[in-house]
Amino acid sequence: MRLLPPRQSVLRRLLLRQVLRLPYAVLKFLSGGGVVHVDGRTLDTQITFLWKTFFARQDRRTPLSLTGTSVEGAREDWQEAAALMSADADLRVKVEPAGDGGLVNGSLVRPQRIDHNAPLLVLFHEGGGVLGRPELSLAFASLLAHEARCPVFLPAYRLAPENRFPAGYEDARMAWDWALANLGKLGAASGQAAVGGIGMGGNMAARLCLDLRREFKPLPVAQLLVTPLLDLSADLKTSRFARSWPISAADLDIMIGHYAGAGTALSDVALSPLREEVVNGLPKTLIVSGGLDPLAAQAERYARRLMEARAPTVYRRYDTLPLGFPLFAGVSDHAQDAVRDMARLWSELVLLGDEKDPPQMATDTHR
Repeated sequence: MRLLPPRQSVLRRLLLRQVLRLPYAVLKFLSGGGVVHVDGRTLDTQITFLWKTFFARQDRRTPLSLTGTSVEGAREDWQEAAALMSADADLRVKVEPAGDGGLVNGSLVRPQRIDHNAPLLVLFHEGGGVLGRPELSLAFASLLAHEARCPVFLPAYRLAPENRFPAGYEDARMAWDWALANLGKLGAASGQAAVGGIGMGGNMAARLCLDLRREFKPLPVAQLLVTPLLDLSADLKTSRFARSWPISAADLDIMIGHYAGAGTALSDVALSPLREEVVNGLPKTLIVSGGLDPLAAQAERYARRLMEARAPTVYRRYDTLPLGFPLFAGVSDHAQDAVRDMARLWSELVLLGDEKDPPQMATDTHR
């Protein structure tokens, strides 16, 4: 294992927070003086610094990338990064284990103040179904819970390649069912639940809503899809943002190969919700993408389809942020601003009466 010893990890975390407080001009200089600029969009300076300097590797391999390393090595890299960029200690949230003590387990993020009408958000974590556990999304979930004043349940699910599709999705579905039966225990004073996910977790959340609708079962009050991977069969390497960091199109190809396994039809709607022919009758939806994100086109297309089906839908794109930006929600100013904006939009959408339409934005860029 390459994880840092506890003391070294704490010192490095403190150093990281101090360095990121430096003026952007200094961070740009430390990163080599250049910027990452693609199709009129410039990558956030702090994330560029993390990529080019703080997480740079002596072996010149792209930090956090799955290319050129084992799955276990990549998992260690991501877990270490998530620990170093953990949520701000000033956030008034409590993180505690949650589950049935058996097949369902994860982390509950409970803010100090919960709005009486806020639903529980069951959030399927990032990592492409391959890289790690709920801790990868803990900083994001903590800030979102604090700002939206809602409890967030981050369930664990089995990972590929040890457990290929549909194992992870089956665990997500089981966690959803358990959460519905335990809303009071999980802090949902409203007695309602919403679903969400990041990356492949967004795929699971979208698939869950479609399956519940097909089975004539109660739907979540809303769904939150953050940089969702909705079509596993798409050729992502043709994207103008294929070299996104920390997750590139090449990394996505590796994740998809592990998640689905050889011989699986990636165009099957069970794996690719974007290919569903009918998307009517779905709940209120907030869809988010990064500006330098090879999955943004999928997110925008799904948002348009939901709007056409008259599902109350809000789409937001944050142009300085890459695919995988929720990982940086504990340290990057722009990532934190984005999560705060998402929390505001989420609260407004959840509280929206069914008889009203929300502002529907095909594209809305971050300031």
